Order: sequence, then structure tokens, then C-alpha cells
Amino acid sequence: MTATDHAPQPPDAELIAALGTGGEPARPAWAALVARYSPRMYAVARSFAVDPAVAEDLVQTAWLRLLERGDQLRDPAAVGPWLCMIVRNEARRYVTRHREIPAALPVEGWAGAGWAGEGDAAEAGLIRAERARALRLAFARLGEECQRLLRLLVAEPPLSYDEIAAAVNRPRGSLGPTRRRCLERLRAHLPAGFEP
Repeated sequence: MTATDHAPQPPDAELIAALGTGGEPARPAWAALVARYSPRMYAVARSFAVDPAVAEDLVQTAWLRLLERGDQLRDPAAVGPWLCMIVRNEARRYVTRHREIPAALPVEGWAGAGWAGEGDAAEAGLIRAERARALRLAFARLGEECQRLLRLLVAEPPLSYDEIAAAVNRPRGSLGPTRRRCLERLRAHLPAGFEP
């Protein structure tokens, strides 16, 4: 580690002010903001179960809004939450326009191995497919908040709890209890005798 690794990072308000000056001082300010907030913004976009290209577009839209309206921010120190709100609003619009039940949820990440049961490979494949279908249908019956949280918890590559908390706009400490409630609701929608 170098001495610069521990150097204090400039506050958001200072970075926004540097953006407003344009020219050479704006470049490092822009780079610092992108490094600071892009992962969180991308986590917010991914929480809506959009493909990676759409998530990138949503994040880029938020950065574009900052370029267009950065000088109009009421509180430049709150640029991070503002950017995440832009991504969240754009993602909601996108999902509303493209609403459908996802065909391929990451079922393996939720249920683990051992679903195949006994029998030949064809029978095992049918059982796996039927269980995955039942899980997708139960998942589709959950509310949007539970769907987003569960998708984030099984996302690849895995997200940190801090990233997930930012994506769902909740305190980090509330994620465990909310996860438990969402999984209980999911189990309630599964057919009788369903053994994960």
C-alpha cells in the first residue's frame, strides 16, 4: 500500500463543484464519482433482473442525467442517493414496458443440488424441470420487493450486503429478516410436498 491509498477522498460536493468548472479539473472529479458510485448503481439496476446490457444502459442514463442536471442538484453531497434513485426510476420504467415472468431464474442458487431424485437421466431431467417451473411460478407470485431482494442475493457475481442494501434502499441490518420473510412467502406458494 502506498501513502495515497489512505489519502482522504474528496467529498461529493467538492467533486460536483469541480465538474461544474469543466476542463482539466473535471476529469479526476468525474473519475472519482464513477469509481465511487457505479458499483452501487449497477447493483440497483441488477436488482430489477434486467440483463447486463440493460443494466449498463440504465447506469449510463443516470450519469447522463448528472451531466445534464448536475448544476441543479439541491444537495451535491447527496449525489450518490440521487444517482441510485435515477437508476431505480429508469429500471421501473423499463420493467413496466417489458413486463414478463423470467424464463430462467437462477434456480440452482436457491435450492442447491440433490433435486434429481432417483431414476434414469430422463426422469431426473423431468423432475428438475418440473421443480424449476414450480419455483419460478412461486417466485412470480411474490411481491416486487421480495423478488428484487432474492435476485440480488443469488446474483452472479455475488454482491456484498452493502451493495444489496443500497440496491433495495434498505438498511443493511434489515436484509436478514426481510430475506427470511421472503423465503417463507416463497415456500407458502410452492406446491405441497415440494422438497428443496
